[in-house]
Amino acid sequence: MIDRSVVDQVRQRTDLVELVGQYMPLRRAGMNWIARCPFHEERTPSFNVSAERGFYFCFGCKASGDALRFYEQIEGVNFVEALRALAERAGVELPETRDPERIAEDRRQRDVGERLAAACESAAVYFEQCLVNAPYSELARDALSERGISEEVATRFRLGYAPARWDGLAEHLKAQRVSPADAELAGLLMAGRNGGWYDRFRHRLMFPVVDRANRVVAFSGRVLPVTEDMPEGLVPEDAGKYINSPETPLYKKSELLYGLGVARTAMRQKAEAILVEGNFDVVQMHQQGFNETVAPLGTSFTEAQARLLRRFAESVVLVFDGDEAGRKAARASHSVCAKAGLVARVGVLPPKTDPDGYLRSTDEGKGVAGMVEVLKSAPSVVEWLIKDAALNTGDNAPERVAAARALAPVIADVRDSIEREVYVRLAAKALYLEEHLVVRAIREHQAQAAQAAKAMPFAAAHPGLRAGLTAPDDANEDVPQMTRRATASGLESMLLCPELFERAEVEEFVAMIDEALKPFARGARDQWVTNQRLDAPSLLELCPNEATRHWIAQRLVPADDDGTLKEKCQASLLGAVATLRRLRVKDAARALKQQSARAGMQGDPKGEEQTLNEQLNMKRDLVRKRRDGT
Repeated sequence: MIDRSVVDQVRQRTDLVELVGQYMPLRRAGMNWIARCPFHEERTPSFNVSAERGFYFCFGCKASGDALRFYEQIEGVNFVEALRALAERAGVELPETRDPERIAEDRRQRDVGERLAAACESAAVYFEQCLVNAPYSELARDALSERGISEEVATRFRLGYAPARWDGLAEHLKAQRVSPADAELAGLLMAGRNGGWYDRFRHRLMFPVVDRANRVVAFSGRVLPVTEDMPEGLVPEDAGKYINSPETPLYKKSELLYGLGVARTAMRQKAEAILVEGNFDVVQMHQQGFNETVAPLGTSFTEAQARLLRRFAESVVLVFDGDEAGRKAARASHSVCAKAGLVARVGVLPPKTDPDGYLRSTDEGKGVAGMVEVLKSAPSVVEWLIKDAALNTGDNAPERVAAARALAPVIADVRDSIEREVYVRLAAKALYLEEHLVVRAIREHQAQAAQAAKAMPFAAAHPGLRAGLTAPDDANEDVPQMTRRATASGLESMLLCPELFERAEVEEFVAMIDEALKPFARGARDQWVTNQRLDAPSLLELCPNEATRHWIAQRLVPADDDGTLKEKCQASLLGAVATLRRLRVKDAARALKQQSARAGMQGDPKGEEQTLNEQLNMKRDLVRKRRDGT
């Protein structure tokens, strides 16, 4: 069990604004900091960070929490891992309460990771040196020169050359006292049939891969021309264009991006990334000034890579090869980007063209100026998907209807109503369908999604009063609905204006609300009265369920005050208390009426008259309260 005081200490020592700012660009907005949410796709910022209350909330996807929760979500780790990472940053020493065997295993894994990273770093230095002076290295330098890659850019990416030897790296690592077993585990060496080790990469242009901590963890080696005087079998005739490091304890190719180490600063500055397919595409884009460019590592673009990219950029332009494989990659990237919260556009290249060749082309309309135009005119991924669907759909009605149904979830996810309507028109025109048929396909999808949605909590009955707080209107509503609205109104008033927790009516309000909400309401009142501040993370832990937590979190975002907030909140709170009082009287009057009826049926006229009088007195009191506004 983790000591609660240690968790609180880590929270207090972690600057949430600074932490979030390391993953995404923030800007000041009144009392809060805002950005585009890293957890869902959006065009306008709805992600709020409150330094005062130490928590974040997204008005779009309802993500919320403290520094620990943010680190869990953004890094994809569990609570304990997040606590350890932030404790180390904050200089808080954690008491070890885990099983000794688990502690020993964690230390062993860290030790292995450090050794493998050291082996990869030593290999990177060796390959860099070989690019300058090893035999046959001129073939690697020629490959760079042919593409116009400058020495400065080659140095920036730490490009190197794996020499035309069987054991060049093996000998180097031996001299550096790197264990050959570690080098094999790192994917640098391979075990020989007759014992010993030999180099995995031989006579190749080397592209180092770095992780999020900027450590070299893997390599990608590109084939080079072979000369007749090279040892036989050194470069097999059937060898692929690229040889990549195998996955290791340090390297998971689906979780990293090539070029991230040199692109991260530009991505943060521009809040946008460019995603291409190949290593040379990345290097060439940087050579030409597109310094925010990265690429997947020999795989399709994954959710883990998208989440990693979202740490540095809010949007991405997909510039894949102009062939069917590139188009397929662009199609698959839509859902990946949406889940990670990346706003995606698609840069369309001519058929049989990749970014490297396009930038080096001297044809009119290509080159750097052409790429600038490709990026500038890149349509949204939704618009591109509509056009792509039209290109791949036949003239018959079933295919066009199937295409409309396939596009329905994509269009339905667009939050802006005007933008969504534009896409409906585009889809209808592209598929030669009436607009109402596309709308029907979207509604069918939404209906199916609605059936799977969970029931909302008490707060769903109340739309929220941030735009202008008013007392709940109890006309023509049933008692449960009126009770939920009054409860939501009163809670919202106090959370937006915590000074109201000091009013005498609060104790009565808390006594009248649902039992499940009382711990939260009392906790918030006690926090304010004691410390004159609300600790949002600890309050959210008192919420009875996840949906109510979302509703509460939204109201915990400090509101900017135009000078009338307190007045509006106070009126709303008093109105909520008055409504709950009246509802209690109504409920008691109904109970007395039933009791009076039972007394009459049982032949007790005295009891019937007494309860009837009590009921009438309650009704008179209710009328008086309504008249007096109390």
